[in-house]
Amino acid sequence: MSINIRIRRTIAATRHQRFCLDVDFSCPAGVTVIFGPSGSGKTTILQCIAGLVAPDSGAISVVGEDFYDSASRVNVPAQHRRVGYVFQDLALFPHMTAAQNIGFGIRVNGMQKRAMVRDALEKFRITPVAYHRPAEISGGERQRVALARALVIQPRLLLLDEPFSALDDELKQGIIRDLKQWLNENGVPALFVTHHRGEALALGDRVLLLKEGKIVGEGGVQEAIVNWQSQIACA
Repeated sequence: MSINIRIRRTIAATRHQRFCLDVDFSCPAGVTVIFGPSGSGKTTILQCIAGLVAPDSGAISVVGEDFYDSASRVNVPAQHRRVGYVFQDLALFPHMTAAQNIGFGIRVNGMQKRAMVRDALEKFRITPVAYHRPAEISGGERQRVALARALVIQPRLLLLDEPFSALDDELKQGIIRDLKQWLNENGVPALFVTHHRGEALALGDRVLLLKEGKIVGEGGVQEAIVNWQSQIACA
């Protein structure tokens, strides 16, 4: 499982200040946490991998496919990268039901599509709300719909951008448990952005510490988070 990321991109930290995101790392199987304070460039890394923004220079390859390479002018459109992305605000379509949201990115039709949506609803325990719109269901149920939508396409890579920040601890633990099970069963690697120590420990296998656009440490999640807690202010 090969995921290689090399990105340089100028980021506007404030209206008058900019810094350079400059990272070079590889991800093994499992969940790699990108951990660090707000404004350090975590979300920008995910956006570059997903194809939502372009780096100034660098290269991104996922499971043997080049998504981006500034030297050879490769830039695969976001819709062709088959990357699952769960946003912090979830970005569910408010006019669609849970089932319609989950099925939105599926590129097949008919019985196969219906079966894929039904399976995703069952795996994330949201079958009872299949025909409800996002405003009609709970925060935890919306979270599960967003995860099901990202995973039903059988992504090469899952990107998680602080998706659990609005949930209480009990809801969060159940969703993280189900997500870990799905990732383990399907062998999908994930990049998980957070500045929350408990979330990193609960979901992560490996962690990168990002500070002002630079990776300043990496290691196993248990020892690394404890060692770095004194270095940076985290929520």
